[in-house]
Amino acid sequence: MKKSTKMLSCLLVSLLMLSGCTQTPADNNNQSSDIKDGTYTASEKGYGGDVTVTLTVSSGTISDVAIEGADETKTIGQAAMPELIEQVKAAQSSEIDGVSGATMTSNAVKSAVDAAMSEAGFTVDANTVIGEDQTLTTDVVVIGMGASGSMAALSAAEAGANVIGIEMTSTLGGMGNAAQGMFAIGTTLQEERYGNDLGSDEEYWFNHYLELSNYLGNGQLIRTFVSEAKNTVEYLLDHDINVYLSKTAQQIAHFDDTIIYHRWGNTQPFVHLQEYLDQYNVDIHYNTTATKLLVNENNEVVGVECRNEDGSKLIVNAKSVIVATGGFAGNEAMMKEALGEEIYETVSVMGGSDGSGLEMMYEVGAGKGELLSMNHGVGPKSQDVQVADQLTLNSPVLWVNNLGQRFMAASLLKDTVDYSSAVLAQGGFAYTIVDQKTVDQWTDMSQANTGSWVHYWDRFGITDENGDPTIYHAPVDKETFLADFEVLTNTGDGKIVNTLEEAAAFIGCDAETLKATVAAYNQAVNDKYDPEFYTDEDSLIWTCETGPYYITKGYNAVLGSLGGVDVTNEMQVVTEHNEIIKGLYSTGNNVSGLSVAAYVNVEGTGLGFALTSGRLAGASAAEYAK
Repeated sequence: MKKSTKMLSCLLVSLLMLSGCTQTPADNNNQSSDIKDGTYTASEKGYGGDVTVTLTVSSGTISDVAIEGADETKTIGQAAMPELIEQVKAAQSSEIDGVSGATMTSNAVKSAVDAAMSEAGFTVDANTVIGEDQTLTTDVVVIGMGASGSMAALSAAEAGANVIGIEMTSTLGGMGNAAQGMFAIGTTLQEERYGNDLGSDEEYWFNHYLELSNYLGNGQLIRTFVSEAKNTVEYLLDHDINVYLSKTAQQIAHFDDTIIYHRWGNTQPFVHLQEYLDQYNVDIHYNTTATKLLVNENNEVVGVECRNEDGSKLIVNAKSVIVATGGFAGNEAMMKEALGEEIYETVSVMGGSDGSGLEMMYEVGAGKGELLSMNHGVGPKSQDVQVADQLTLNSPVLWVNNLGQRFMAASLLKDTVDYSSAVLAQGGFAYTIVDQKTVDQWTDMSQANTGSWVHYWDRFGITDENGDPTIYHAPVDKETFLADFEVLTNTGDGKIVNTLEEAAAFIGCDAETLKATVAAYNQAVNDKYDPEFYTDEDSLIWTCETGPYYITKGYNAVLGSLGGVDVTNEMQVVTEHNEIIKGLYSTGNNVSGLSVAAYVNVEGTGLGFALTSGRLAGASAAEYAK
């Protein structure tokens, strides 16, 4: 949460924030008489490179502020700059709170403001208040206290290790708080439902993961995960964290599978984990950013150097280091490497860590594993659309690429990963076209349902006579549907047109090509047989015959990132030659080898692997520390 930009005084900043500048703003009685109007620029080192502040001084006050930092993380440091500009303007000094999560960028701005104001003639107190540097010693240090890091810290502590946690934000659990459930096979919850004959299922799921990776996955890691995930569920249950087995699969594509999706039963599972971390005296340093791994003369990782929110340095000497920083989705350069530069500009990245944990591991010799995006659905750029996109971009309708051609079976919509990857292969975006007849049926409020299934059936569906969710979507109010298309039109992500020629013009494709595509598609729906893509019969529902036509442009949604370093089945990081780096462990989305080429479409893989790898890394790191 962004803090207020108003400060009572530099003394209050010093007492509460242990930071900040102490220069005198223009309206202070102690201001210098030598203040000169003009433009003044200064640069300081931020997280990724130089952060440059330009102040415009008019009539002895700061009238304008500009901040630049091309090498700062796009979704963290660069995203904080507009807020930092407003804070400096309001404070008329560097007496600002900064932006939570962008500590190093904020500190760079403060220092650069001091330097620029000094050049302009303002009186700047050089005695900047800052916290004292500190050195601590422990058995295990965990960098990143998200889902995997929290589990790693607790697991290590329960194994008898003294543990310190480093977390750059002020929150425990990270994206784990937003996740819904985890993969596991062979749990007591499944035994209650299916009986105790689940051994063959473990073999099936191991082979299934390998098949999905075209046998390029890390077989040892996959085998360990499939085998150990059940123990993670039991571990959570033993720690009073209520986990329950989903009644059925979350997406239609998995309806015939054994239910392996174990969901959070607590609304705040990490609140409960915090209680256990406190019991074991795990010392968590929030708003603290790890900057460098420490290595001894034997190339063993023996600690981490960090920077606190107040700018002071924290050194943690440790026998084992676990890097659980959650991937690189917030690192523009690494995401471009994973996706390609052109596709990166089209996709919608939901956010994530800045990749600093991976970069620290590379610096000490970790081999670079495969970098992947976590493709998970397709949506419009605008967040103001309420319901129209739930149908146009989540239903088995006519999908075309920028050439006006079909490129996938509509039945791929039964799984978000499958159709998201198919759209990614078309350049990261695609178009759906529905006709007026379809919209009339979707907006007929007199009917029980639209007749169209949606892949997240339990989220967008309706209930049956027993009160259970169905795969169908409820009708949409027509005014709401049209209002959504007004939003889509204004953002350039949709349009209502009268003819296919107009549709082709909006898409930017050849009109005759689009007409041929529509004709072939309509024939497939009428015949209930798709000779081009072999779409399932239950997915051949909506023809596209009568204008007006409603077009929605959908962008590949990237939930996060996957991979970066390779590990052993004990989560030890290895070099490019598969040699173990002693003392270094990694977890969760930092780890390559579970998903290959694309996010494995097994429900609960992300959270399941995060929690399981964290638990295993903690136990392994504690054992090594002994």
